[in-house]
Formats: sequence, C-alpha cells, structure tokens
Amino acid sequence: MAGLTIIGLIVILIGVALIFVGFLLEFLKSLKVSKVKTGGAVLIGPFPIVFGDRDLVKYSVALLVMMIILIAVLLIASGVFV
Repeated sequence: MAGLTIIGLIVILIGVALIFVGFLLEFLKSLKVSKVKTGGAVLIGPFPIVFGDRDLVKYSVALLVMMIILIAVLLIASGVFV
C-alpha cells in the first residue's frame, strides 16, 4: 500500500513540475512582441455566447458543440435519460 502512495506522490510532483515548466516556457515566449488573439464561448443553459477573433470563434463553436455532445453522451451513459 505504501508503494502506491509513493507512486501517487511522484505522479503529482511530475504534474506540478510540468505545469511549472509550461508556465515558464509561455512566460519566456511572451517576452517577444506578438499579436494576441482572443476568443471563447460560454454556455449559459441552452444559449451559447461566442466572442473573439473570427478565426478563433470557429474553433470555439466547434469545441462548444463537442462539449455538448460529450455531456449528452455522459448523461445517457449514466442512466439519467433512461
């Protein structure tokens, strides 16, 4: 049992280290001057609100549709709609 605890802690520490390295790399990359594009989607009930750059809106809508499908599949699999 103690072996699984050690393995769990090692996995958590690796995850934290990867997050830190990713943050550091993004910070170093952001020191260069670049054009920033933003976009996103918010789902409030059945009403999606999509905002941002035109190119990113396409990706936001695609991710929103995939999220809705995933939620529906998980609800059906859990037996909520049986």
